[in-house]
Amino acid sequence: MDYPSGFDTPAFPAGKRIAALRVFCVAIMVVFLLIVFACGMLLWVQKSAHVHPFLISINDVTGQWQVVGHQHGKYKEISTAQTLQESVLVKLLQNWFTITGDDATNSTLWQSCDRDIECRGENKKISEFEKCAIYCLSAEDVYDDFVQVTIPDYQARVTAGEMWIMDMPSLQILPIEEPNFNGGTWQIRANVFSNLFEMPMQMLIYANVSRDTNLYPQTMGYYISKINVYRIN
Repeated sequence: MDYPSGFDTPAFPAGKRIAALRVFCVAIMVVFLLIVFACGMLLWVQKSAHVHPFLISINDVTGQWQVVGHQHGKYKEISTAQTLQESVLVKLLQNWFTITGDDATNSTLWQSCDRDIECRGENKKISEFEKCAIYCLSAEDVYDDFVQVTIPDYQARVTAGEMWIMDMPSLQILPIEEPNFNGGTWQIRANVFSNLFEMPMQMLIYANVSRDTNLYPQTMGYYISKINVYRIN
């Protein structure tokens, strides 16, 4: 006999209720399993989804749209040490390759300061953001070489009416070896625009970043301890 459906007799009056309860319980289990399956599918879809950010560049003249900075590969994680070192390199190079038409601005940018007083971040004023910008981010011998070799060349260019500015989008910074907490060695490529030339100057730079938290606290101790600049065109 089929239990409990087959026990619908006066001697067993609970047979119908038990059969209905069994159907109800089976239906609840099916719904529960469907919910579990749906939750699993949602988690799978969430983990399978990837965000692909990109930028759209619009030509001011033609109005043409162009997708830039779009990549489908996985993003590489960058350590804090590498991020800080790259930041120091960008700040130094941006000022290193700046020549303005104003002698006072150039002198402010290229001058030396008291490293213990004027180079500390808490002592810098907004109006003095670029004051001693090269000195405060470089070692003494790097700055001395800049004063003896680079500044005389820059002064001659200023006299000739030349001005420089670095093309920030062209900046490419690559570590020659894996940067660590104490520093690293870097290769940098960048274009520098001059008002006297139509084509940009292509620069190849090799730099060493070192760390001294006592002398360079404004950059978490990182500074440029060696730099070599080559013009390749």
